[in-house]
Amino acid sequence: MVAKNGRISRFFDRVITGLHYDLRKALNIYIAVLMIVPVAYFAYIALALNMNNMGLETYFKQSPITTIMFIVTLMDLIVAYVLYFRKSVLLTNRMTVIVTFSILTILQLMVGNIISVILGLIVLYLSKNINAAQSTTIDKQTLAVIIGSTPFYLICTWLLFTIGLK
Repeated sequence: MVAKNGRISRFFDRVITGLHYDLRKALNIYIAVLMIVPVAYFAYIALALNMNNMGLETYFKQSPITTIMFIVTLMDLIVAYVLYFRKSVLLTNRMTVIVTFSILTILQLMVGNIISVILGLIVLYLSKNINAAQSTTIDKQTLAVIIGSTPFYLICTWLLFTIGLK
C-alpha cells in the first residue's frame, strides 16, 4: 500500500498537513472535482457550439477526442453521484476505499485526469486512518458501479490512444 514506504509516507504527511486534509474533506473534494469538471466541460462545449454556429453532431464529428472526453465526463458524473451517496460507507470501510480508489485512480490516470489521480492518491493515503477492524468486507453496491464503469473508461482510453497514434 501507499502508506508502507517511508519517503512517500513522509511526503504525503507534509502535503496533507499543509492542506489541512482529513479523509472526509479529501473525499468531498474528490467528489466535487468529479462533479464540477463535467459541468465546466459541458459549458465549454455549449460555448464552442454557440461561437461556431454548429450543432452538437457536427461538432462531435469534427473532433472525435471531444466526443471521447464527453463520454469520460459523463462517466465521471455517474461515479461522483455514486460516491456522494455511498460516502458514509466509504468513511467507515477501509477495504471499500482501498479497492474503489485504487481502481478509480488507475482509470483516471489512463484517461488523463491528473487532478483526480492526485486526489485519489490522497484519499488512498488517508484511508489508513480508518479503523480496519470495523469492516473487512467490500461494499458490493459501490464496487458494482465502479466495475461497471471500468469498461467505458477502458474503451475511451483505447480510443484516445488510437486517435493519438494517427
